[in-house]
Amino acid sequence: MLECDILIVGAGPAGSSAALNASKAGCTVLMVERKRTIGQPVQCAELLPNNLLKDAYMDPRSIIQEIKTSKTFFPNGESVEHASNTYMMDRAVFDKGLAVQAAHEGARILIRTTCISKKGEKVLLKRGSKEIEVLPKIIIGADGPKSTVGTWIASMNKEFLTTLQYEVPLTSPQESIEFYFDPDFFGGYGWLFPKGKTANVGLAVKYSPQRGAPGMHGLLKKFVARLCSDKKIEDNPVSVTGGLIPVGGPVNTHAGTILLAGDAAGQTHPITGGGIGQAFACGKLAAQAAVEALRENDLRLLARYEFTWRYILGKELKRACMKRKILESHWNELDSIIKRCWVMFRDYYEED
Repeated sequence: MLECDILIVGAGPAGSSAALNASKAGCTVLMVERKRTIGQPVQCAELLPNNLLKDAYMDPRSIIQEIKTSKTFFPNGESVEHASNTYMMDRAVFDKGLAVQAAHEGARILIRTTCISKKGEKVLLKRGSKEIEVLPKIIIGADGPKSTVGTWIASMNKEFLTTLQYEVPLTSPQESIEFYFDPDFFGGYGWLFPKGKTANVGLAVKYSPQRGAPGMHGLLKKFVARLCSDKKIEDNPVSVTGGLIPVGGPVNTHAGTILLAGDAAGQTHPITGGGIGQAFACGKLAAQAAVEALRENDLRLLARYEFTWRYILGKELKRACMKRKILESHWNELDSIIKRCWVMFRDYYEED
């Protein structure tokens, strides 16, 4: 049986941020990741929040290009351009670099390892055909939108955007990211994010009982054809990826000895679906709460994690949840509602 101070499930930005900060503080950390390679396959549009650019632990090789403007396209053909001081990154390099930093600080990492169940204080892992028992003092669940750890404390995400993305050649370099709203992209949007000679082109669409499950491949092919017609890209995908983004707002993130962070906690932005910045920050906050609880030998101090992250992020996530309800309930009035419900417009920040 393995024993550790903190078991972290998931080696994305939230998990690796938690592992890095807890290990630096002297805790024994075991981080497990079900994938064969940390950061792959990429399930992200790869837009980098500004706050992470200044982080000392970020691998500079993950930066691909600077983004100077953002364009929002309305269904009626109107478009609005805003300044956008952000960057495109290589998410696989970013994730792996963060995990490597955690390992350098002493975290033990097991890849190709699945978290199976929890019985009492013990956690059962499976690596290939081998079962591993772990006895952690604290568990941090950073295992994505459909979190196994979250089910242990009855905290599960219930609302999602389904995403599908191609990486395709650009016809010419550009320094603007583009967001496309269309009646067919219920609850979400399409995007074109340039990354050097290629671009990430994708869709995020929400399932609704009235509309049924979105036909993502057909919708994306139609969207790609539109961008090809505009001579922005070539219809020659070099990679395909997709996944789920929780957009129902945060769930309860603490119970007993368990904390949730990142997508597992529903800390993604309910309107944009962005979550890297929140995941990185909340992973660090979870680690800080765990370190303090262990130092004081008082696991009740873990409750400070939820209070702290909600104090920092709660107001904006609450606003975004409210805006999502407005957006979905007025979807048939999309042209007139976008400025109230999209983060690039001043009207978004006014109270409804």
